[in-house]
Amino acid sequence: MPAKTLTAPNMLSREKALAATGNRGVQLASDWLLAHAPDECSQQLARTLKHVVELQRVNLEEPLKLETYVSQNFMGVFVAEEHADLLKRIAMQYVKEFSNSTINLEPHVKSLHLTLAYQFPPAHFPALKLLVEQLQLDSLASWEVRLYSRDARVSSKQVHKVLYAHNPRESDELELRIGDYIYITADALNSTPDGWVEGTSWLTGCDGYLPANYTERTAESDAWTLHRTVGLSKLGVGQDIEGNGVAPSLQKPPSLGVGEPLSSSKPSDATSDSSEDKTASVYESHVEPLDKPDDAPDLGPITGPRHIFIIRHGERVDFTFGTWIPYCFDEAGEYMRKDLNMPKRVPSRSTGPQGFFKDCPLTNVGVLQATLTGEAMKEAGVEIHHVFCSPSLRCVQTCTGVLTGLGQVEELAIAIEPGLFEWLAWYPDSLPEWMSGKELLAAGHNVREDYKPFVRLEELTDCRESADQFYMRSFYLVQSVVKCTADVGGNILLVGHAATLDVCSRQLVGGVPRTSQEMTRLIQKIPYCSLVSIKEAPEEGGWELSDLPFPPVTHSNNMRFDWKVLLT
Repeated sequence: MPAKTLTAPNMLSREKALAATGNRGVQLASDWLLAHAPDECSQQLARTLKHVVELQRVNLEEPLKLETYVSQNFMGVFVAEEHADLLKRIAMQYVKEFSNSTINLEPHVKSLHLTLAYQFPPAHFPALKLLVEQLQLDSLASWEVRLYSRDARVSSKQVHKVLYAHNPRESDELELRIGDYIYITADALNSTPDGWVEGTSWLTGCDGYLPANYTERTAESDAWTLHRTVGLSKLGVGQDIEGNGVAPSLQKPPSLGVGEPLSSSKPSDATSDSSEDKTASVYESHVEPLDKPDDAPDLGPITGPRHIFIIRHGERVDFTFGTWIPYCFDEAGEYMRKDLNMPKRVPSRSTGPQGFFKDCPLTNVGVLQATLTGEAMKEAGVEIHHVFCSPSLRCVQTCTGVLTGLGQVEELAIAIEPGLFEWLAWYPDSLPEWMSGKELLAAGHNVREDYKPFVRLEELTDCRESADQFYMRSFYLVQSVVKCTADVGGNILLVGHAATLDVCSRQLVGGVPRTSQEMTRLIQKIPYCSLVSIKEAPEEGGWELSDLPFPPVTHSNNMRFDWKVLLT
């Protein structure tokens, strides 16, 4: 290849890539550059859509009109002819803009409609017709034109969402995680002799066998990538926004092809500058830890080598009982426990019962695990002076349990730190709606209302995160915690998730970040309330993993008992 001149902007980009990855090698910096490289073709597609819609939008002086259509085997809503023509002109003009390019586009000129019911039994016709007649089609609405893309390599497969988590027991099995989507062929589903099918993870790109009843077919659009949203009606509230500004239910990171590791995925090319700045504020400044907050408690100087204890949360309700919310809450939202291992009561939260879907509580066994661990720490003479916790309810409850066992629950307030939350790739649609500080206090948790987190919640929202960025976020956090407590000294407790034990210790003790595949394999070996200790090594000028002065907590599975088995 002919030699290329290295321009000043290229030099600055490469220096920035090296700095953003902690000067840990050319390969890692190259991956960072690839993940931040703009796709000019995608950006042009998004800009052109905005231009075309704005040209035609001047002709829309009133909200879009909708008309119902009812027959014996179909019911739907159609766009009125005068407005359908406007939408078709937008499609035709958009295709015309790219007629001379290498992109193959075809306009959608069929009747624009929304299917409400199709091929239903004749007996259902009266009830369905009544429902259609009750629709208020003149209600205020905000119409948008959206530009999506999808991976063509999986276009012939069905998209299934994961209902239940599954840890592989054999080398050819596929790990299932809540929030992931699985690509499965119809043939595999129809021909399976034992309920196991081969699928591809949307999250990691890995192939493997999985139990089909652990998944449920969902809309293909769940695995699409949104590039641009343009408000259509001048009378509505819709605004032109980039891919990061859409409703969480439709925002996804780019879908992955077969065999593509998540760490190499690129953000949406239409991502706004503000989103990129948010990501940079977390990852690119990790070598400059924050100073001690002004409102940090003054404990006085504590001498001696310091220890950092990192613990995973205890047993969680959803992984133990599966789908539990519909069965444990009545129509009024009142909680009813269905098993003695379920909590007697759950905390009140503004989001109601559905708030527990992504932010579940601990089981009673989970609380016991945390309390036993705290009691063991106390018996071993361990004392905690600073405590930081993930905002997940299961982590806060675990933290309270550990501090209760330690006898420090009243004297030591919990700092809720969003930076301790688990890998964002496991939450592709949206983050959980965590309980507020006031709600946690009302639930009996001693949390600090004046704490200023090192990683703000806004920095995690709408953020696409590779495995390497997850490690960098966690390394930045633990460095910041160590530095801001250095003048006081004392031991630190970090309460998080399974991966927290590795991502918050790996680089601190001199290791390098693992790949996404290595990390997911490792966390399968980290059960509930696993705890690791990192000891300060002043002689070496760093930190090292150390043995714990107490044993771990271990117990067997206890399946649900049904007395009716005695009737057989």
